[in-house]
Formats: sequence, C-alpha cells, structure tokens
Amino acid sequence: MRNTPIRLAACASLLGASLAGCTSGTESPNGSPSAPPSAVDAIGAASPTAEPPAGGPGIPAGALLQPADVSDAKSEPLPDGEFSHLRPLRPCGDERYPSDSSREDAVAVRYVPEAPSSGEAPSVVTEFVGRHAAGGAAEQFKEIGAALKRCPGGLGEGQRRWTILGTPNAGDQSVLVRIDQKESYADEKKETVSRYAALARVGDVIVVVADLGWENIGGSEKLVRKLIGKAVQRAGTIS
Repeated sequence: MRNTPIRLAACASLLGASLAGCTSGTESPNGSPSAPPSAVDAIGAASPTAEPPAGGPGIPAGALLQPADVSDAKSEPLPDGEFSHLRPLRPCGDERYPSDSSREDAVAVRYVPEAPSSGEAPSVVTEFVGRHAAGGAAEQFKEIGAALKRCPGGLGEGQRRWTILGTPNAGDQSVLVRIDQKESYADEKKETVSRYAALARVGDVIVVVADLGWENIGGSEKLVRKLIGKAVQRAGTIS
C-alpha cells in the first residue's frame, strides 16, 4: 500500500501536473525539475529523444493506452525532455542509438490514475510509442537490450541502477526492468526508490510503459506487467 495521507493533502491539486511538482528540494525521476505539460516535442537532430509531433497518421490516438486501461485517467503529452530515459529506454544516458534515425513517428504521454483507495498515493504512468521504418524497430530493440547489459548503472549521486527482470507477458520481444535511484522527500534521508518499465516491439513499433509511482514512493511491477500487454494490443493497430 502507498499510505501517504499528509502528502496527498498537499499534492491533491497536482494530480494532473508533474510528478515532482510538490517535492521540496528534490528532482523529478528524470533527473531534472519538471515542467508544466506542453505539446510533445518536435523532431530535431540535437536531441536523441526528440520526437515527431503527436497525432500524425502513423500513430492514431487509438493506438495508445485508453482511459479504460488506466483507471479512467486521460493522457496528456509529456513536455520536451521529460523522462527522456524512458523515450525509449536509455540506460546509457543521452547516448543515441543508430536506429533513432529510422524513427518516423512518435508520441510520449502520461496518465495520473487516481489512488485505488483513500489514504493511498496515486501514481504516474508514462507511455512512449515510436514507429520506425521497416526493420528499424527490430534494430532498436536489439540496441536497447545491449545497452541494458552495457550500462547497468548504480546508486551513486545522480545515477540510476537498471536491473533486467525478465520477459513480461507481451511477446518474445519484450523486457521488464526495474530502475532504482536514491531519492529523498524534503529533509528525509535518501532511500532507494524502485520504478518499473517494460519495453516491447510490435512489428515496426517500439512501446515503453512505466509506472513512476508518486514522489519518492516507488512504482508497481504488477501494474506495468498488466499495462504493457494492453499497450502491445493497442499498438498492434498501427499500420
């Protein structure tokens, strides 16, 4: 359970805003202060995680998780650069993948489903969907797998530790990871916070779903396993 009644009272008005919006003296899970929601970033060579505008013909809205999949939470676009390590999985930091150049369309969104019961913290769920030219998604999946082995990271200042947990129920080309980071809330002692993400390839499409939890309360492996299966089914409609 995520019993945080005091923090929820302070953060109640921020459920639709950034994960770290009411954190005092800490950073968001992507390692930088969060920005207010805005349009998905336009494609650009300067950023390894830059994405084409959302809503293109390659990725229709129906190819993303729907409110019914995420406890009736509606999607909102992620601001440029936010949670860049999940767009797609980038354990080696800002290192570009050769297959990034084959990506033709992409969208990155978040959902903030309400807490399942009173006194429990909500969570922030993110989804990244990228459509590649023929063969590009297969190459990207291989490159990400190699990066996860090459850059396991650690728990030092500003670092993340990436641990492969196996294959979720989302096809042979899928992987589940735990992302650990030392964090603190306000003046509390830093503790290891665990978040979960799943990566899958569906034809020429790469999908990433992550549960970031709330503040310094970790995410749910069970929820990510559930959502990646639904996300793969949705992404399978992309032609």
